[in-house]
Amino acid sequence: MNTVQVTDEVQEYLDSLLPPRDPVLARIEEEAHRENIPIIDGHEGAFLSLLVRIAGAKRVLELGTAIGYSGIWLLRATSVGTLTTFETNHERALRARANFAEAGLGEKALVLEQDAVSGLEKLNAKFDVCFIDLLNSFPSEDVTRKVFDLCMQHLDGGGLLMADNALRQGDVVKPKTQQGRNVAFYNQLVAKDVRLESVVVPIRDGVSVARVKN
Repeated sequence: MNTVQVTDEVQEYLDSLLPPRDPVLARIEEEAHRENIPIIDGHEGAFLSLLVRIAGAKRVLELGTAIGYSGIWLLRATSVGTLTTFETNHERALRARANFAEAGLGEKALVLEQDAVSGLEKLNAKFDVCFIDLLNSFPSEDVTRKVFDLCMQHLDGGGLLMADNALRQGDVVKPKTQQGRNVAFYNQLVAKDVRLESVVVPIRDGVSVARVKN
């Protein structure tokens, strides 16, 4: 089977097909790259946004706010939706709130400054989408499984379970790091769960996309 290698030139071509980012997203991208803050890129943002829009989702859950970049993409894809997102870093949480406000989404985005795992255990709500942006941060496979189970508990039928960094730069094939083992373990959990239909899309560092069967 012939495949196309995503060279810098091909990536530039793909990016050229995206609509221009508005001033808020463009500024956040520049700040994140300058300060080495990990965020998704515009291509992945557009992809996640399209999935949320197709699903008709209104209640979005995000694990890992950073400074609000992915949250803006997700929230803008909902018609009258809300976003609940977890961030442990106080400075980043403050910046995220400011960015949501500047994007006109301040009243729709709830930034919770607490650990996502303990926060999920206390959260009494259902969601249409869960986006995990912390796969690289989990300390063990046990924590990875716990997050997966908690997300599934908070998703309704037809809901989307999505995760960034599902390929871990190839470290999932023969993992050499604990993080690689965690991500590979998560991918197996998703693939083997009979409640889900799923695929890993090789955009950027891989996006795991799964839908809870009705």
